[in-house]
Order: sequence, then C-alpha cells, then structure tokens
Amino acid sequence: MGGIVAADLAAERSHRIVAAVLAGPVYPSEKTRPMVEKRMETVGREGMQAAVGKKAAPLAKAFLRELLLGQVPAYSKIRIPILMLAGDEDQSAPLEDCNKMFEEIGTHEKRLESMRGVGHWHCLEAFGEVVRLIETFAITRCNDTCDAERAGREG
Repeated sequence: MGGIVAADLAAERSHRIVAAVLAGPVYPSEKTRPMVEKRMETVGREGMQAAVGKKAAPLAKAFLRELLLGQVPAYSKIRIPILMLAGDEDQSAPLEDCNKMFEEIGTHEKRLESMRGVGHWHCLEAFGEVVRLIETFAITRCNDTCDAERAGREG
C-alpha cells in the first residue's frame, strides 16, 4: 500500500515533494487483481478500520479508501526523482510489474533497484540494504541539487 500511496502523492503533489522512494509498489495487473479485490470487499463489508491501524487519521482513511477503490496513480505525471525498490522474490509486487511501472514513470531521474533474495517486506528482510540504497539516493540527490545551485550562482 505504501508504494502506491507514495506514487500517487508523487504524481499529484510533486510541487510539495522533492523525491520519493517506492518500496515494492503493487502495479495494478491481472496478477494482483484478486488481492486488491479481496481488500476492496473487506473494506466494503467492514469499513476502513479493517484495512488500517487504530492510529490512522480520518484523512488517511479517506485517502487509502480512494486508492483501494480503484484509483490508479498517473505514473506518467511523476516529475520528481524516484527510487524504486523491488524484491526479486516479491509475489505481491513482482519484478516484472515493477519494471512496467518504472517505464511509465514520467521523470528521467529514476532508478530501479532489484534486491536479490528479497520478498515484499524490504525493510524487514534486508534493512541494511534498504538503508544503503536510500542513503545513496539521497546523497546523489543532494549533490545534484548543490551542483545545480552552485552552477546557478556562478553563471
């Protein structure tokens, strides 16, 4: 759910976000449709409390409800730098689907990192690797931004 939320925010609110990390984002496809439909049925039957924790604010519940009910992020509208993490053993967000989503993302500043031996729980299965990949992405972004600012002052 986090990958699709981050992708939607990157597409619709890129003026407020400088970059995003999508960890195992689920791409709407025939493979994932049964899982998404099951979640939608549960939410329809039991309400959003069945899909979120007790601390979820009403705004978060409403946002997630909209995502669950079929709004697919407009990946082509994403204009900010993106790091996508994909586990090569992820059954919920298969690498093949992550590749499709990656190709649809509009920005040219994007990286797809395939994590060997990792399933859908990237941060739990390979915490150190996730931290390293995000740090590298952030440092690269910072260096690029600093270089651009320096060039603007010198030019």
